[in-house]
Amino acid sequence: MASKFFLVHHEFRLGKAQQWWQTAQTLRAPGGGWDEAVQANLEAGYYNHCFNPISPEGPAYCIWEVREDISAEQFQQFIDGPTGPDFGTGALMNICHPINLELAGEPPYPPKFS
Repeated sequence: MASKFFLVHHEFRLGKAQQWWQTAQTLRAPGGGWDEAVQANLEAGYYNHCFNPISPEGPAYCIWEVREDISAEQFQQFIDGPTGPDFGTGALMNICHPINLELAGEPPYPPKFS
């Protein structure tokens, strides 16, 4: 397999949720740059399969896939960085858990990196 998968638990920092949602909505609007960011992340070896917010104040849970040559530390840096889901806002605390595919039996989504 050429991919690893992570479950990411996102918590909003106090008072930052509204700012994050506004930034996300701006990026997802036509011409906001969302599609280009997704493509750039894919080329860099990162892909978000799903985003599951529980409420506007959080938390949210995501499943991310990374190329197998990307370490957990590199993934954490990406997730916390400006090209990750925080968008450089400083709004998210991201707790990353690697998914054990041997225990799961199969990946949660068809792999993007093979």
